[in-house]
Amino acid sequence: MNATIVSAEAKARLTEAVNHYTPPAPEKYRVLNEVKESIIALRERKASYETIRAMLHENAGIEVSHQAVARYCREVLDTAKLKKPRHPKTPAAEPPASAQAELAARPPSGQLRPRGSRSADSKNL
Repeated sequence: MNATIVSAEAKARLTEAVNHYTPPAPEKYRVLNEVKESIIALRERKASYETIRAMLHENAGIEVSHQAVARYCREVLDTAKLKKPRHPKTPAAEPPASAQAELAARPPSGQLRPRGSRSADSKNL
């Protein structure tokens, strides 16, 4: 049996190479990769994709759509907006007595209020 033994040094080099590997950007974004740093800087300054598209066209002669810039930012730069975490509403304090009286006068939710202007309802109170 012919056993191939890989040295510890070779395994370490391979592990290091694997840990630092980043896949190449798709060919369709080759031109945008050349101005990647400028796009990153513009996005950090809250520039819209349309603004970036216009600047690329005017200053570098790069013809792309704002949709292509948006896809590039999401797919290559991984700048998809994260949803803001929802903060639970704090329990409301006891409403003042005047508000409690108004709430008691309202029909229960699910029941319809008779049609008419709201100002007329408030004049009757």
